[in-house]
Amino acid sequence: MKNRIIFIGLSLVLYGLALSLPCLLFDILPKGVPKSAAPPGQINAYGNLDNIYDMKGIELTIAGLFGLLFGVIPPAIGWLANPTYWMSCILFARQQYKLSMISATIAVILGFTGTVSAFWFRLPNGSSPLTELALNKLLPGFWLWLAAPFFIAFISVFKLTR
Repeated sequence: MKNRIIFIGLSLVLYGLALSLPCLLFDILPKGVPKSAAPPGQINAYGNLDNIYDMKGIELTIAGLFGLLFGVIPPAIGWLANPTYWMSCILFARQQYKLSMISATIAVILGFTGTVSAFWFRLPNGSSPLTELALNKLLPGFWLWLAAPFFIAFISVFKLTR
């Protein structure tokens, strides 16, 4: 019992870190303009480019939920990795390691494919209807977010083979 709590706790720490760190870096582009024809960004008062936006994990979780609810963002399907991950944690705590491994693996696949599909889809920019967000880079928070269910899947496989 003690080991399961420690493993779930470590996984939840990874998940919590992912929610607090920047996960995805987006280019802010005028609507309908290809990335190659986009105007160069200006440096704003904070010394950052104004045409780049990095989203933290908690922002993505909220935006993904709304995108899924309203059905406007195909990459929002990656949000379904969150409840699938929580289900894998519950199954792991109940010692149902095979189901936990399957659920966690599905969470990793959903999370990765759903998020990476944003490289091909433009996302609406909530702060401006005249611009769109184009995914530019996956940041450390994203990889920690995927590491949380992967860790549960890995430990479940280890428990199954013992």
